[in-house]
Amino acid sequence: MNSNSPMRGRRRSTDTSLIAIVRGNRATDRSNKKIASATRGQKFSVALAAAGILALAAVPTAQAGAEQLAATQASSVTPAAVTVPEDAKADFKRVEVIGKATPKAAKMEAEAASIKDAAKAKKEAAKKADPKGLVSPVQKMVTSSGFGYRINPVTGAAGEFHNGLDFALACGTPVKAAAAGTVSETSSSAGGYGNRIVIKHAGGLTTTYNHLQNISAAKGQKVAAGDKIGALGTTGNTTGCHLHFEVLKGGSEIDPAKFF
Repeated sequence: MNSNSPMRGRRRSTDTSLIAIVRGNRATDRSNKKIASATRGQKFSVALAAAGILALAAVPTAQAGAEQLAATQASSVTPAAVTVPEDAKADFKRVEVIGKATPKAAKMEAEAASIKDAAKAKKEAAKKADPKGLVSPVQKMVTSSGFGYRINPVTGAAGEFHNGLDFALACGTPVKAAAAGTVSETSSSAGGYGNRIVIKHAGGLTTTYNHLQNISAAKGQKVAAGDKIGALGTTGNTTGCHLHFEVLKGGSEIDPAKFF
């Protein structure tokens, strides 16, 4: 019994040493694996960082390339390659003219309009002062018979010379002096001209107003252009309400239409 005890002790001692060696080797292997894994991780991180740097560097390069390509394509299009319709060109010109409008241009346009209005007013004033220009003897000149040869509306005879203009309007319509002057005649007859006014103007011009409903001016009275002298009627030899208006120069009948 005692002789076998030392042998069992040695076996346990030997076995323990072997186990320690094996365990030490295993620990060493695990440490080496950790070191290797850490090394691979560092290498992978370095690779990723390098790839990121390269990608960032590539972005400006790609943008520059795209801009250069766009510039090249734009420069390759010449004006001759673009066809503009004629009507579109006209529109462009109109837009260009409108675009050039300035306060100065607007002022010039306003001044031109003012000058035009002043000229028109001066012309109207000249008509009143100068018998060469006449104002309308009625507000609205509705011509029913012109100056010249015609068929007599009363007798139906052909070849009658009509020495004035007939304005057909409602009886009672105001009749006005066609220019400044002096009333030289006021008369009334059952036939012919009926109620009649004759006005003498400067420059040897004479106007007559016939078939009036009534007379509101007196012989010798001075009148201005546009003054009311009577009312339109149908007295004398007529077929209806109208004003027979005459213009004479040196005693000869003139077509009144030339003065309006």
